[in-house]
Amino acid sequence: MSAIDKNSGTIDYSIFRAYDIRGVYPDEVNESTCYAIGKGYCYIFKPKNVAVGMDVRLSSPPLKEALIKGILDSGCDVIDLDKMTTDMVYFAVGAYGYSGGIIISASHNPPQYNGLKMVREKATAISSDTGLFEIRDALKSGKTTNMESRKKGTLKKKDIVSDYVKHVLTYIGKTSIKPLKCVANCNFGYSSGPVNIIAEKLKLNLIPLNFKPDGSFPKGPPNPLLPENQVETEELVKKNHADFGVMWDGDADRVMFIDNEGKFIPGVYITALLAKIMLEHYGKGNKIIFDPRAVWPILKAVREAGGIPILSKAGHAFIKDRLRSENALFAGELSGHYYFRDSYYCDNGIVPWLLILKYLSQHDTTLSDMIAPFLEGHCLVGELNYDVRDVKETMDDVIRQFKGTGKEDFTDGYSVETDKWRFNIRPSNTEPILRLNIEAHEQKTAEDIRQTIEKIIDKYRK
Repeated sequence: MSAIDKNSGTIDYSIFRAYDIRGVYPDEVNESTCYAIGKGYCYIFKPKNVAVGMDVRLSSPPLKEALIKGILDSGCDVIDLDKMTTDMVYFAVGAYGYSGGIIISASHNPPQYNGLKMVREKATAISSDTGLFEIRDALKSGKTTNMESRKKGTLKKKDIVSDYVKHVLTYIGKTSIKPLKCVANCNFGYSSGPVNIIAEKLKLNLIPLNFKPDGSFPKGPPNPLLPENQVETEELVKKNHADFGVMWDGDADRVMFIDNEGKFIPGVYITALLAKIMLEHYGKGNKIIFDPRAVWPILKAVREAGGIPILSKAGHAFIKDRLRSENALFAGELSGHYYFRDSYYCDNGIVPWLLILKYLSQHDTTLSDMIAPFLEGHCLVGELNYDVRDVKETMDDVIRQFKGTGKEDFTDGYSVETDKWRFNIRPSNTEPILRLNIEAHEQKTAEDIRQTIEKIIDKYRK
């Protein structure tokens, strides 16, 4: 490991975001930063032990080593999980009762980025509201400078893959899974490990794509939400007449789907489908949580299945907190994060895949037919991003212009709803931009609303 600069004053504190730590390696996130953050985590949360994993990025091994040293120097024990997906770290903390967990990961960002995602005991999320900024402020003030313990923590390694696979397979129980043909795109991340094991156990006809881990991400950022990153999977589904395609991002806590016709399915429709599946299995009266970016298909699915819909602020840390406080059954986001009560209230990228495999095996249907009811009378425009000079000033102007036009909601940003259209505009939690999503019963209506909002935004573009 390279020498670690223990002077926390060198840290670029802008890397502390709303629900994780992220920046370019080595200028913004480096070994000395991770060493300091390890100490800061122990200073704020005082854990007995911490599970640590890393994603496939080329910079992850030295950053993990530095993070572990910071934790050990603070007198806290470390369980080194090594090469992991993010949801596997969450599983480890919940299943084995560890005091906390951290993964070195920059999720779907380009390869030059890296960062950290953290949880506390019981896999409880850590965000800007629940300790992340406290770590930042402790480092800023120098409170962690002289906190090295006389007695160092102990380091152990643990392989959790087998236990993790057993856990996710509980979601399909004893259902006999058909040998479905599935294109699986792991985007060069570590999801290929558990996916391979599961495919063999279930005897799936798996068509692997980008399965060999490669932290250089040779085909671009490991983000399946980018349209250009969906083409390869779509073409393979059509070429092989597959039942469907599935795509994970770089750290596999997000998952997206391609239907049997080779069409990408936006997250709002997958959330609606999974809500229906979960409610049919677990029963009426369960709570389902979702973010405000697009809601109509989800509301339809939840109400028809007898569930209780709950709107929450977007973002994995905020959704997880709400899921836990409500003891809700399931939550979904437009971004492709899906959360489960029985997975320690955390997001999991493998379970949605298994639930769809189970439903297709139990019913004589296709994925396109499963999604069709949610598409009826629903047009979706989004997610549109706008780089503006002043986010607050732009938001305030949009609010002024639309005041009184429909039902308003400020759960996350600003939403307005009428019987013909609905939109949500919100500041990004990770970038200085505005994000806009529109839904309507007719495409022309959605486009009209888009043009009206963009006329306002145009005044503030950079």
